Amino acid sequence: MNNHSEAIEALNDLIQVNFDRIEGYERAIVEMKESNNDITASLFEQYVKSSQNNVQTLSEYVIEMGGAPANSPSLGGKVHRFWMEVRNTFAIHEKESTLESCIFGDAAAIKFYEAALADTTNNFPIGVTTALNVQLLAIKATHAANVAYEKTLEAMHV
Repeated sequence: MNNHSEAIEALNDLIQVNFDRIEGYERAIVEMKESNNDITASLFEQYVKSSQNNVQTLSEYVIEMGGAPANSPSLGGKVHRFWMEVRNTFAIHEKESTLESCIFGDAAAIKFYEAALADTTNNFPIGVTTALNVQLLAIKATHAANVAYEKTLEAMHV
């Protein structure tokens, strides 16, 4: 049997990234509903469901490789340090909008996925690589949609 420790660690990092996305979008949903922006809140709920599906898929792969899947947002290690930097950035820039926070968080998630896919020591089975690429494309689409929406909002305020 292959030693999949690097792959399991990388997948667990991505599981935590998705848990962080879930938390971020859930906070954004509350803020959108408080501002009576139910359409955006509904869209963000779809992003939460997408990340929940990502967690499920990644967890199944971790189990297949003999590991224990992460079951909570990042609490330690490199993922936690990175997200703390993200959170500190937002604390400094209090005027950042909820949408900008989501855009920034998704850009970070994209970087994590790209790094995991580029790291040859992970030696992912082909099915895992395919699933990661599909998830990455979905996150990129979410990011692009949020950027487009932000530009639309900016144009309306001109």
